[in-house]
Amino acid sequence: MIKFSHYSSLYLEFKEHELKPSTYYKYKNIVSSRISPYFKDIEINTIKPSDIKKWLYNINDVGAKSKKHYIGVLSGIFQEALYDDIISKNPVKQIRMPKYEKPIIVPFTADEVYMILNNAKNYNYKHYLAIAFYTGMRSGEIIALKKSDIDFKKRLINVSRSRGIFGESTPKTKYSIRQIPIIDSLLPYLQDIYNHHDFDYLFINQYKKPYRDNNVFTYKFWEPSLKELNIEYRRPYNTRHTYATNMLYNQLVSPVQLAQLLGHANTQMVYDVYVNYLEKQFDNFDNSIVVYK
Repeated sequence: MIKFSHYSSLYLEFKEHELKPSTYYKYKNIVSSRISPYFKDIEINTIKPSDIKKWLYNINDVGAKSKKHYIGVLSGIFQEALYDDIISKNPVKQIRMPKYEKPIIVPFTADEVYMILNNAKNYNYKHYLAIAFYTGMRSGEIIALKKSDIDFKKRLINVSRSRGIFGESTPKTKYSIRQIPIIDSLLPYLQDIYNHHDFDYLFINQYKKPYRDNNVFTYKFWEPSLKELNIEYRRPYNTRHTYATNMLYNQLVSPVQLAQLLGHANTQMVYDVYVNYLEKQFDNFDNSIVVYK
C-alpha cells in the first residue's frame, strides 16, 4: 500500500512547477512542519475524516486563517491520490473549515500619516513611505521599481515586478501589473529619488544593490518610529489600507477605479474590506436628516 508521504512529495513536486518560489516555500513549510509529522507513515487510503479532525484540533498555536491554509494544502495532497484512483474520495471534503473573520482594519489618520512621514530621517525610508502612502503599492512592488518604470511625462508609475526573499518576479497576480497615477503630493519625492543616483533601481542599499525585501525598513525604522510617535502599531501593509480608505472616503475614486489602482481582479475585495469599513463609520453622520417626510 502507498503511504501518505508518497503523495505529499508528489504534490510538492508538482507545485514547484506551478507556483512562484515564495508561495512554493510556504506550501513546502506547511507540509514539512505541520502535515508530514502527523500523516507521513500512514497508508493514505486508511486516513479517515476523524483522523484529520484530531490533527486539526491538536493545532493550537495558530489562528483560523492559518488552519485554513493547512487544510487547503492537505486537501491538495489527497486530490493527487484521488486522481490516481488510490482513494475513492477526498476525506478533507467532509471537514468543516474553521471560521475565520478578517481582522478589522485601522487605517492611519491624516495627522498620523504626516507625523510618520515627517519623522522619517533615513533618506530611502522616507521616500519608500511616500510611495506607499500615496500609491497603496505593496512593499515588494515598491522596492522593485526601476527608473524606467517612472513616466514623468504621463505622470504614471508602471508596476510590473516585485521583489522578495526569493528574488524578483512578477507581482502577486496578473491584475497587479498596472499603472498608478503620480499625484502632486508624491511628485517631489519621486523626482528627488529619481535624480539622487545613476543606478537602474529606484531604491538601492549601501552596496549599490536593490533591496532584497523591506525588512530593513520594517525593523530598523518603522517599528521604532511608531513607538517614538506613540502611534498604535500597525503593519507596514497598513499604508495600503490607509491609501485605499482615504481614496474612497474622500470620493477621489470609485470602487472599480480603486480595485484597478490596487491591482485587484475585481471589486469584491474593495467592497468586502474598504467599503464595509467605511459604512461602519458614523463620525460624520448627518443626524438632522428626515427619514419620513
